[in-house]
Formats: sequence, C-alpha cells, structure tokens
Amino acid sequence: MGRWKVLIVVMCLVLVDVQSSAGEESQKEGTVRANSFDECVAETGTILKIYPPKCVTKDGRVFVQVQQDSKKSCKDLCGDGECQEMVCMAVGCPCAESPATCPKDCSF
Repeated sequence: MGRWKVLIVVMCLVLVDVQSSAGEESQKEGTVRANSFDECVAETGTILKIYPPKCVTKDGRVFVQVQQDSKKSCKDLCGDGECQEMVCMAVGCPCAESPATCPKDCSF
C-alpha cells in the first residue's frame, strides 16, 4: 500500500513539472497577450473597419478603439441659425444642439 502512495506523489510531481515547463515555453517564445486596441494592432490583429474601429486578436478577443476627443467626430454648427437637435451619429455629422449647449440656435 505504501508503494502506491509514493507512486501517486511522484506522478503528481511530474505532472506539475510538465505544466510549469509548458508555461515557461510560451513565455520564452515571446507570446504577448494584447490588453488594448493599440496592442492588438501591434500584434497584427484583424482590424474591423467599422465605427468605432475594432481589433480582433488571433484568439478571438475584441478591443474597441477609444476616441480621445469625441468633439472631433462631429461638426460644431452652433451659430448657424438652425437648432440641430436630431443628428446622425457618424463622423462628420453635426453635433447635437439643445437650448443648454447652443442657446443661439435653440432658443424657442
């Protein structure tokens, strides 16, 4: 009965050693997991040409490009004499206006 316990302990130690060696191999190969849109692009992920742009890694994770300044994606037309309350959401569309954001155009 004592031999079985020793055999089981030895097998467990071998299994642990094999798993840790496999982990070291993936680190040695330079495998880097992307954690952002920019890192995904750097590791040659697939870039989806939609708005906002998305990048898909080889293992299927998706990262969305964060827009730093949302004002750049719309045109500020405050002061043109027309209240732009209903606007499209694509790049280049007018920015949404309201009495609070553009009282010149939206005072009724």
